[in-house]
Amino acid sequence: MDTHVKALGMANLIFGVCSLVLGLLALIIYGGPFGLYHSFMDYILGLLIVGFVLSHVLIGIPCIIGGIYLRSFTEWARGLVIVTSALNILNLPVGSILGCYGLWVLLTPETDPLFSAPPPDHRPKTPAHTAPPAKESNRVAKPKATGATIVPSPRS
Repeated sequence: MDTHVKALGMANLIFGVCSLVLGLLALIIYGGPFGLYHSFMDYILGLLIVGFVLSHVLIGIPCIIGGIYLRSFTEWARGLVIVTSALNILNLPVGSILGCYGLWVLLTPETDPLFSAPPPDHRPKTPAHTAPPAKESNRVAKPKATGATIVPSPRS
């Protein structure tokens, strides 16, 4: 499940950046919320578009922050992304997909140990080149002979 959490963090980060940039771009081009509202002939449609753009700008900031810290398995980021996922369900169509996926990933029981234990990437790793520990033997070591042995020669 750690790959799902990291993918959700990256998706939230990308969605937040796109929402924030496109929303601010629309507000700058039309001269703010009032200019965007008055650019439509139908005032109800203008009100809906202004609400849609402002909601994307406001939800983009917590999506960016939550996406960054969710990738490092921070506990408070999990709560933040659960709330933003619930709010993203109202942002049709991409936000709904991201919100449902986020709630599924973060509310399953398999993700609980990821946020209570140290992150999987920072766990101590054993190097592959180290040899396994030597086995202890129960045999007693024999002393080595250091001198030459003298063998008597038979004399006739």
